[in-house]
Amino acid sequence: MFTHIILTLVVSSWGVNNIVMKIGFTYLTAPQFSGIRLLMVLPFMLFLAFCMPNRIPFEKQDFWRIVLVGVFGLGIFQIFFPIGIDRTSAPVGGILIATMPIQVALIAVLFRLERLTWRAVIGIVFTVVGILLLSLSSSNSAVGSKSSIMGILFVVFAETGYAINTTFLRPYMKKYPPLQVTGLAMAVSVILFLAVFSPQILALQWSALPATVWVTTAYSGLIAFLLSNILWNLSIRKIGSTPVAVYGNLPPVVVMVLSAIIFKDIMTPVQMVGALVILSGVVLVNKTQPG
Repeated sequence: MFTHIILTLVVSSWGVNNIVMKIGFTYLTAPQFSGIRLLMVLPFMLFLAFCMPNRIPFEKQDFWRIVLVGVFGLGIFQIFFPIGIDRTSAPVGGILIATMPIQVALIAVLFRLERLTWRAVIGIVFTVVGILLLSLSSSNSAVGSKSSIMGILFVVFAETGYAINTTFLRPYMKKYPPLQVTGLAMAVSVILFLAVFSPQILALQWSALPATVWVTTAYSGLIAFLLSNILWNLSIRKIGSTPVAVYGNLPPVVVMVLSAIIFKDIMTPVQMVGALVILSGVVLVNKTQPG
């Protein structure tokens, strides 16, 4: 029961993070906001990767493979996610976050790790149709105009990066402490992000940043990114991936409720239909995933 309570808090923090990021983007560009939050978590990531008390030294081959996953997994996520969230409305971005299990299923099939069941095929088709509905409605209303097609594609692509991370780090989490593996992959992604967006980050006037920036970046980095990912991985180890994956459907609900209350941002009827189709597809795919 305690684990399930923790998972509810974790996924709620991810939903709140979408709103917090939107607030932060009113003061900074998306890369600048993410740059600050990732600088906050980098020391913790390095500690987990190299200084944990129960650390098992990485074998050279494993080390470089985890680094590679960090670049093409979380690295892609870190680069595209904040820009995508900035270019989509809060509820649309929240719905798209839930598509990650679809990418996991597709990657598993592409690399012949699993076979697609008929239920997964239907789920993938539902998700694609839902994304198309969201994209086609992006220029048809005042609310929809807040979501660009590029923003939608960026969030989907970012979630593909997270799916790569989820799929290819699993074997190493059986060989090494999960937090150690997570720390290395996250640290690599942070360093890659800072290298790509260093001009924007160096251009910041640090002394002129308002308190709101520090509060929102601290929450986004230390709570929604660092602490929540640690608790998520520990929960997977405790009760298995299938029970944990079910909680991945909660963040969109949190985002839609909060965006309606805070931003008065309510989805159009077409977007609501698209959201329901996407979530239906995600539920179908989740039921096919092994524990």
